[in-house]
Amino acid sequence: MYKQSHLIWLGILMFLEHLGSRRQMRYERESDIFVDNFGELCGQKGLEYVADPDTLAYYAERLSVEYAESLSVYLIQRLIRMKALDAFRLDGYIPVAIDGSRLFRFKDKPFDSCCHKKLSNGDTEYFCSVLDAKVVTPNGFSLTMASEMLSNEGNSEFDKQDCELKAFPRLVSKITAAFPRTPFVLLLDGLFASQNVIRLIEKNKWKYCITFKEGSMPERFAETLKLAELQSSNTLVVGKKKVRQDFTWVSELPVAEFTPDVIFCLDYEKLKDKQTRFVWLTNFKVTSANVAEISNKGGRLRWKIENEGFKVQKKNGYRMEHAYSRHENGIRIMYILLTIAHIINQLILKGSLIRSLMKTFGSAKNFARRLSESMRCNKLNAALLKLPGQIRFVPQSGAGPP
Repeated sequence: MYKQSHLIWLGILMFLEHLGSRRQMRYERESDIFVDNFGELCGQKGLEYVADPDTLAYYAERLSVEYAESLSVYLIQRLIRMKALDAFRLDGYIPVAIDGSRLFRFKDKPFDSCCHKKLSNGDTEYFCSVLDAKVVTPNGFSLTMASEMLSNEGNSEFDKQDCELKAFPRLVSKITAAFPRTPFVLLLDGLFASQNVIRLIEKNKWKYCITFKEGSMPERFAETLKLAELQSSNTLVVGKKKVRQDFTWVSELPVAEFTPDVIFCLDYEKLKDKQTRFVWLTNFKVTSANVAEISNKGGRLRWKIENEGFKVQKKNGYRMEHAYSRHENGIRIMYILLTIAHIINQLILKGSLIRSLMKTFGSAKNFARRLSESMRCNKLNAALLKLPGQIRFVPQSGAGPP
């Protein structure tokens, strides 16, 4: 008889060790030392053998999604209570990036409500997609706090933008239920530059930095340019060794019943002789004293969800696009276990247990390989599990551009 902790840890460990499939986990568990170590890890001592990964898949198909989500929520709640994220706050608000990404892919339909889209060659592609909310920080954390699966939602074919907008209120409801008193600043792409999104964020008394493009709100963008001419004194130049930033901003742009500010940031990379312009819509009151901080610790951090979040989960051993299950509920559970493993790995690799990842292991991939070897070959000292301790991490100084 397996405890729930046994099966949940089996899934988390599969992702922690970057095994990439249930089949590989089946081989990893065939070691007496692994069985003993796993028993210590999951709190089920005296095991004769570890559960087959197919048992994990069977369990995932039946496990409550709400229960699995509560595990990842607990990790973020614990970090907030420990004040471990306080150094990364923007004017008291924890930065959370929200974006969508495609998960598992299938050659044929795994379940009736699976997302699908016609390809140019006439074939139908089946896949699962998710809208994620991740806490992001300048030193590279991308910690999943809540997820909402996307669906065709009445469309004949999958429309990513439409589905993300429909899923956004559901995701916000999850966040407010799990973190009712925590102030967040949401970092969003141009898709979310709309009155309804702003109204929902304001209702929760949060802040936002939304990528602002002419195509998102054409009339408001045109009005912003006119106001910029009238408010020409709102400028600031910040010079650094490699990058110069030219800031201008517009105060109180009328958007429905709200009056957000707009930041224009022109980055000039001196060595490459390259210019890049960013524009954000925000409900922070922008001044010369905070415009650089809002831009660099807010708006610019949105890319962390893609680079340190989804990209790592897809390419760096977690194999987010691999079909770990063909069952609708099983897919959701597997993704939650993947994000929990990703959080744990980040806390270890960016914490005080490993002073330098590059000097100690060379890469996160090597760390996962060493972890797998240790589980199979090195008997865990059970006394270490009883010792009190903390993993600490500190923000890097490079919060903005170099």
